[in-house]
Amino acid sequence: MVRTLILLVFGAIGACHASAQRGTPDPAFENVPFDQWLTQEGQTHFHWSVKVAHAELSFHQRLTSSIDIQLDGQDLDSRRHDGELLLLIQITDPEGIRYQEHGSIDLSKLDVNVKEANLNYSQSAFFLPGEYQLAVGVLDKKTGDHNTIQSQFHIAPSPNGFLREAWQSLPAVEFLGNDVSPQSWYLPYIKGHLQWASALHSPAQVNVIMNVAPSVPVYGSRRAPSSDLPALLPSLKVITQTGSASISEHVALLDLSRRHTVFDQTEVTDLDWHRLKASLEEANTASIDLHSLSGRQEEAQYFVSEVRRLLRASTDKPCVLVILTKPVSFDSGEDLEKISLEALPSCRVIYIRYHPAPEEMRPMGTRMGGRGGRRSPMNGPMMRPSQEPFDQLAATLKPLSPKVIDVESPEQMTKALSEIQKALLKSDESSR
Repeated sequence: MVRTLILLVFGAIGACHASAQRGTPDPAFENVPFDQWLTQEGQTHFHWSVKVAHAELSFHQRLTSSIDIQLDGQDLDSRRHDGELLLLIQITDPEGIRYQEHGSIDLSKLDVNVKEANLNYSQSAFFLPGEYQLAVGVLDKKTGDHNTIQSQFHIAPSPNGFLREAWQSLPAVEFLGNDVSPQSWYLPYIKGHLQWASALHSPAQVNVIMNVAPSVPVYGSRRAPSSDLPALLPSLKVITQTGSASISEHVALLDLSRRHTVFDQTEVTDLDWHRLKASLEEANTASIDLHSLSGRQEEAQYFVSEVRRLLRASTDKPCVLVILTKPVSFDSGEDLEKISLEALPSCRVIYIRYHPAPEEMRPMGTRMGGRGGRRSPMNGPMMRPSQEPFDQLAATLKPLSPKVIDVESPEQMTKALSEIQKALLKSDESSR
């Protein structure tokens, strides 16, 4: 019999995220003798397994992995009337500090066909490199039946020395919740801060402009208007985490299509998430009115004027301007006059152009559904070629000699962040 997989994210049903950050215990562990279970023999037998996924770098510039739990559907079906199944995860870092999280499954709400399936439960987390001890427990809260699995796992070190320096003050483990966008992109509850420019001690100014205008639909593409934000928003958050008290930051989010600054914050230490969230929701849902449509040929010059505004406010200290954007093209007749350098201070410009990954598509000839469905020889996923517009925005900044960096992955964003650091150091040296 074919066993299908039911995928559930840890936190989707009854999980509590108010738990172990920086090694503090999860209150759910106080109600069970978890340490005793770990040494106990003759535990109730459950058909289940636990594995740790390979760690990958995210656009938060943090290593992300997951604890993946698989529970046998027949076991769950036999406990359908038991109320609640509690799952407990404990991770011990190389220094012996414990990080705990828990979730629960409402057994009465299981699918009627759960006995024909395995149920997958996954808890994601940020990790620092190192050796970890893992202990996972499962408890039937009605019968008291419980079982534990223990193992060790390794998070490989990053070959990138820049990241190793930036990670110095981070906790070893930070659990991730099951959020919806834009929270899932920004992760406002994460307390760890990077320190990618902590070596800089002289005053400097970093100005960041992020383009949040919705993408113009391209024929044949199903990309959502917010497809760039899952990468650009965490990257913006990272850029503001310099770790240097000498650096002042100014962040502006521009909606080019409406020629509107949707968010502006000066002297940034932490981004104002509540205000930023509201601004993102406004930019994503606001319609383009007739006034905006009548001025479509002024979008490039609006961008240029905002760049000049931020630069003119940066005259008293070395300056770096960072542009975060997807490729932007304009309608025919757009005024593409390049920025004037008149009355502008010297400022190094890093232009980060993000390219979303190609969309996955099903090959032609693949029939879906039904017992009689047949699959053609081309039975694997294919990648839809990129259909993004040609970027005309960068050319408007040519007099500023911007360093243009094309980014498709978190690793490439790391290199872009390193370039910002280098620009700050060069600006510091040239100002002496």
